[in-house]
Amino acid sequence: MAIPPSSPIGIQSNANANAEAGPSSGPKYLLSQTLSAHNRAVTALRFSNDGQTLVSAGADGWLHYWKPDTGDYIRGFQAHKTGINDISISPDSLYISTASDDSTSSIYYLHPPPAPLTSSSIPTSSSSPSSPSPNDEVRVAPLRTLIGHTAPVLSIAFSPKSNLLVTGSYDESAIIWDVKKGKILRNLPAHADAIWCVAWDNEGAMVLTASSDGLIRLWDVNTGQCLKTLDNDTNSPVSHASFTPSSYFLLSSTLSSTLRIYNIHTSKVLKTIQAPGVYVTEKFPCPALIFAPPDCSDNPSLSSPPSPDQDQMEVDQVNSVNGVNGHIQGQGQSSVMTSDGQGQGQRRQATTGRKDAWIIAGSENGKIVIWDLQSKSVMQVLEGHTSTVVALAVHPSGRIVASGSLEPERSIKLWRVD
Repeated sequence: MAIPPSSPIGIQSNANANAEAGPSSGPKYLLSQTLSAHNRAVTALRFSNDGQTLVSAGADGWLHYWKPDTGDYIRGFQAHKTGINDISISPDSLYISTASDDSTSSIYYLHPPPAPLTSSSIPTSSSSPSSPSPNDEVRVAPLRTLIGHTAPVLSIAFSPKSNLLVTGSYDESAIIWDVKKGKILRNLPAHADAIWCVAWDNEGAMVLTASSDGLIRLWDVNTGQCLKTLDNDTNSPVSHASFTPSSYFLLSSTLSSTLRIYNIHTSKVLKTIQAPGVYVTEKFPCPALIFAPPDCSDNPSLSSPPSPDQDQMEVDQVNSVNGVNGHIQGQGQSSVMTSDGQGQGQRRQATTGRKDAWIIAGSENGKIVIWDLQSKSVMQVLEGHTSTVVALAVHPSGRIVASGSLEPERSIKLWRVD
């Protein structure tokens, strides 16, 4: 369900918002622009792989396309008559998929954006532009409509090879789809409550599901078998989870204002990250992402994978930001877990440019918090939103952060490294 409600299309320069620095040094983000297009909450943001396009989705059912370097509006269309809760851009940059309140998901071509708005709804640079008129609705026929869930679809993600999709729903199930055929491959009766987040490991062999029941589950894509179940000490609903580049670790966010890093083989929590009074998530599924900070010097090294019984934090080194899903995309080691929860022992090793990693997360107080993953110290607090931040994306370069908020603000803000 599209995050509780409730635009005008336009761009505002906003140099007055506060970008509060934390105690640690590093590149600092400043608010450069505020973008408006959605009539209701901004629920998801994604950069394309090439970094040339930013796509926003909203509770109004619309997808809007933007130029990240300038903030210029490109075009948009109504993908659903009900709210969109999540979007995913395929790693091959051919498609964009949606997760909607109407219990379906749709697949569209990403490039070029399917259709322009009509002349009366083209945005201007005015600070108070008018909203698209219902008479100006632009509808584009999807390439595929995926029908299988019985309740709103809350999360969606393309596989690394772009041939599969996984969706998570309020109906407590996850479905793995064949993109080409638009057919169900596996239906996973995954949880006892709504599934807020789904994600793939780097090999496309495992899927994770994160739920309001407080659990994260890992699934074998080929067999549909549950490989591992992870919980948290407060049994708090899990609003977000994702694999780190090595696929040995998970980042999770819970509705207890807490981030955790897990070792998936030992099920141990390696790091617990909080920022009391600054980072608040108790009611809404605010996103959390790992990314490589900009302007970090690369120190190429040959890193070996951790053994399943070691709590090595190789998650602290990342290669590059995957602009598709806002997560890290690396060429590091990967491991396929078997049904006993252990690795198969046959792991790839690759030379990577290693970088320190940061975590960025949205907060219910309108703030965006950036931590250094290794030290757990707050690097920066971005202040500018007046409503809960429920959408985040990091540009492939790491130099632009896009954030989106709930109503009544319902705006997109672009933050750039000074």
